[in-house]
Amino acid sequence: MKEFSSTYSNMDEALGGDAMFVRDVMTRNPASIHPDATLRELLALMTEKTFEAIPVRSNGKVTGIVTDWDIVTNTPKSGESDYLDTVKVKDIMTANVMTVSENEVIEMAAYHMYFHDLDALPVVDEAGNLIAIVTQNDVFRTLVSLMGLRAKGTRLTIEIPDRAGVLAEITGIVRDFGISIASLSTNLHPGAPTGLVILRVKSGDVDGLVKAISAKYKVIHVSKTWE
Repeated sequence: MKEFSSTYSNMDEALGGDAMFVRDVMTRNPASIHPDATLRELLALMTEKTFEAIPVRSNGKVTGIVTDWDIVTNTPKSGESDYLDTVKVKDIMTANVMTVSENEVIEMAAYHMYFHDLDALPVVDEAGNLIAIVTQNDVFRTLVSLMGLRAKGTRLTIEIPDRAGVLAEITGIVRDFGISIASLSTNLHPGAPTGLVILRVKSGDVDGLVKAISAKYKVIHVSKTWE
């Protein structure tokens, strides 16, 4: 069972509880199924709970994960009318599934889901026991919030050189205009001479802000965001 976990000392307290860890968005005590359960039992559980992915658990430990796609791709050959009662969850599940700690930052959960093509991640404690699940929808909802997309304002895409002090200079310009920053993110590829800053700001003299930033850096896109 692969698990990615890091330790962050009091980081959430330092950030006022808004650091967005897996524990902030996960669903505790998730539905799970035993590896020896039949496909009929799995389908009944998925239909009842409307889940697309369900952790497979034995003696409290995660042994795999099963999705609706696993069922679709394991349809029976013609004539196998009893397959729902003879095929077991363990026959179609994904074993050695990636898991995550509740103390992991949410962007690492997104990283694992993207690069391992996962719909959900089981969340386990230090002993490897299943305690929760985090889904793609949980991650998307959180990233929308972190990017400031729930607040009306203006989005600027700025091309910057990869050197120290650039972000401090840009945020200093914003400060001088008395405008609040809703979110700020960067896209800097290792070794590349330039990168991008995605800046979302709230209301104020945005036209003047764009001109001031353009005097030092290339502003390549400006658009309004929404509530």
